[in-house]
Amino acid sequence: MRSSADLVFSPQSFPTASLAVQTQVILVRHGRSTFNDQGRYQGSSDASVLTEIGQQTAAQIGLFLKTYPVHTVYTSPLQRVRQTAEGILASMASSTRLETHPNLREIEMHHWEGESFQHVRETFAADYECWKQRPHEFQLDVAHVQPSDSIATTLVKNRCFPVIDLYERVQQFWQEVLPRHLGQTVLIVSHGGTNRALISTALGLAPAQFHTLQQSNCGISCLQLPTGSLKSSQLTSLNLTTPIGETLPKLKEGKTGLRLLLLPAENLASIHALAALLRTVDINFSLTSVSESAQSITAQMLQSHPETIQLQTHHDRFLSTWQHTIAAKYQQAKGQQLSHLMTGLVVAESADIQQIIGQAIGLSAEQIWRIQIQPGTLSVLHYPAAHQPPVLQALNFA
Repeated sequence: MRSSADLVFSPQSFPTASLAVQTQVILVRHGRSTFNDQGRYQGSSDASVLTEIGQQTAAQIGLFLKTYPVHTVYTSPLQRVRQTAEGILASMASSTRLETHPNLREIEMHHWEGESFQHVRETFAADYECWKQRPHEFQLDVAHVQPSDSIATTLVKNRCFPVIDLYERVQQFWQEVLPRHLGQTVLIVSHGGTNRALISTALGLAPAQFHTLQQSNCGISCLQLPTGSLKSSQLTSLNLTTPIGETLPKLKEGKTGLRLLLLPAENLASIHALAALLRTVDINFSLTSVSESAQSITAQMLQSHPETIQLQTHHDRFLSTWQHTIAAKYQQAKGQQLSHLMTGLVVAESADIQQIIGQAIGLSAEQIWRIQIQPGTLSVLHYPAAHQPPVLQALNFA
């Protein structure tokens, strides 16, 4: 297991940046909850609490972060998050101040809250499809009682936009909180949806990309802000789950589709550790360039995978071209359900990995620098199905 000192990586240099204002943000999703176990929508309801496993993993995260200098902890007001934050701080043996902030509560799903995923899919099929495919357009009816001049009251229904509302709320959080913590490390313990919105607004991702970033229970993500402002923010790691014993983050969109394990070709130092980490993972194929370093890395990574089909290419920047091919194939396959999961190891230059991840999650070419690729680490990109966008499951883990 890596030490907590390796959690956040060095940023690219910014000419205007100063160490006095460089801010680091660590985000953790709450641990496994009762509604997670039951397959029910949680939203901003406060009926769900941590399970025993949720409490255990919160303690594991605390041990992982124990030597890390955290100045302030912000949490959602909902009890499953507060329980997680308290468990983390207890394991850290930390007296760091814990501040509850209302804008960190989970996305408001109104009448879906407490309902099972299956019930929502079957009962609100059109709304569910919009939620999954066009989250920026997703609307729900919200009923409230409006008093009148007479004794009688009127039941009024309004339409709300849960994802848009969440993004506006977390933007307000950033604007309020960041100026207080220039040059500090801030730990945010919150929810899957809230953390995705926090990361997205920091990177400049549109609400349409809401589902492209995975946040597992107790997954750790990191942002660096070299100037202390969101304008300089970079994502240095996403959804690290190795501290809680997961080799790879669990698939949230079903065990089908294409999963790419992306490995930079520039560094051989940690290959043995990475190969050991993936020893029990089924790798169906590998794709690499013919460069000597790429071939050496691939050979070492696949020593325990003799049946893996190895593919090579002579083309420069092959990964970007291959992504366009994947997108075209998935477009042709719309309406077809993939029946299994195929996993591929891809060894490529860091710049190519940065580009394919940026394209997958919706960053413009001018914003690609916001994704930092660390040599000697793995990133995971999952293409669940033709009708679903790719999901960045993890960035820079080892």
